[in-house]
Amino acid sequence: MPHDQRETPYLDAAMRYRAVGYTPFHTPGHKLGKGAPSRLRDFIGDQALGVDNAMAGGVEDTRESTGLIRLAEDYAAEAWGSDRTWFLVNGSSSGVQALLLALGAPGETVIVPRNAHKSMLAGLIFTGARPLYMEPAIDPVWGIPLQVGAEDARAALREAPDARALFVTSPTYNGLGADLRAIADLAHDAGVPFVTDQAWGPHLRFCPDLPTDAMTAGADAAVVSTHKLISGLTQSAVLMARGERINLARLDGMVHMTQSTSPQVLMYASIDAARQQMAVHGTELWRGAIELAERARRQISAIPGLRCLGSELLGRDGVAEFDPTRLTVSACDVGLSGYQLETVLRDDYRIAVEAADPLNVVLNVTFGDRREDLEMLVGSLQDLAARYGEGAGRGGSAACAGLLAHTPPFTRQVLSPRDAVFAAAAAKPLAECAGEISAEMVTPYPPGIPALGPGEEISPEIVAYLTEAGAAGLKVHGPEDRTLATLRVVVS
Repeated sequence: MPHDQRETPYLDAAMRYRAVGYTPFHTPGHKLGKGAPSRLRDFIGDQALGVDNAMAGGVEDTRESTGLIRLAEDYAAEAWGSDRTWFLVNGSSSGVQALLLALGAPGETVIVPRNAHKSMLAGLIFTGARPLYMEPAIDPVWGIPLQVGAEDARAALREAPDARALFVTSPTYNGLGADLRAIADLAHDAGVPFVTDQAWGPHLRFCPDLPTDAMTAGADAAVVSTHKLISGLTQSAVLMARGERINLARLDGMVHMTQSTSPQVLMYASIDAARQQMAVHGTELWRGAIELAERARRQISAIPGLRCLGSELLGRDGVAEFDPTRLTVSACDVGLSGYQLETVLRDDYRIAVEAADPLNVVLNVTFGDRREDLEMLVGSLQDLAARYGEGAGRGGSAACAGLLAHTPPFTRQVLSPRDAVFAAAAAKPLAECAGEISAEMVTPYPPGIPALGPGEEISPEIVAYLTEAGAAGLKVHGPEDRTLATLRVVVS
């Protein structure tokens, strides 16, 4: 019997808990806000604090009953088109890692895209599996990774016929979608589970005007971040899987290994509510967002010196689809890097972007935006371009092109990421690291794509890139020396 997607079983239970007025002798210590500092109460509000509790002793009892959570997850499984769904409170990162733990083992090969999120590399370290990378092309104009194509997948499957899984990231940070159906068919013909990191596509399932979602395309599993583009609270996500090629019982165990044992009621309830909103109203909500985004894209593209990424990359290097609600904007032709553009928008116009890279800023448009929000954005960009427009066409693009447009190519995997992380290692001046084996991960953030992973040979190009990154003050995650003056390398 299909579930009524208008219902919200977990959200309703959380609201009942607050309405009953229990006297809590369970965590957290602020006791539903009664003991919270006044400034925290002012910031969060008594209503939120009144349902801030963990599953046990709160919305459900302490006997490890998960019936209510499982019920809400079953609603979500039906909505996203999977056999089984898990609510995640550690983000999509934990879902990726649970999948790697369920599918990979020490020494086994997993096929992954080089532009995968850093959580993928962390999962490889946890499992001891060895990556076989598919490396997408970098667009020379935008400086962003494009997509993994069917031919990339075919070549990887031919090289690693014993691969335990094939992962693809789709859509990318900039909204570029892979040909998921073609890649799924190739993986399945080879007897390999196909998994999609769809963190930036929690909405795709719910509007036919958006790119194809992973489960519709035939994926065996996918993760989506409900906090990124729909109404889940920050850090909430969903993992979904089918049982034909994946052991769901084993995956369930790995999910619980990667999750907090004190999941937040507010986060669970927000996933339940976000699912209901999308299942019932998703099409109309996203059609409105698409209309706003497309109108803004046309207007931004008409501003002298500014560019806004659109569907022009379709058909290029694995790019099969494009999410029109993602706005990637460049002001290079007026002499502003992506980082500078973010700063000007934030400081002068009170506009906060999703992310900045050396060339661009990325902005999310969702059903939460109003026409006046997009009008403010466009008006601010028009004013900004007029202020800086004297530099248009006179070296601005060249100056930006000299920034860190993209990471250097992958070299070769000498040791597994796990073996390299736990090997004897020492810090060495960056300038002397060419030819060495990295013992750590170096990930520019955003968008969280590793420039160097543990176990990889360090090339002269990587040394040059990281030297420039250090000089530019690029924010990186992973290395012990965040200034990038040194790297930790494996010592014999």
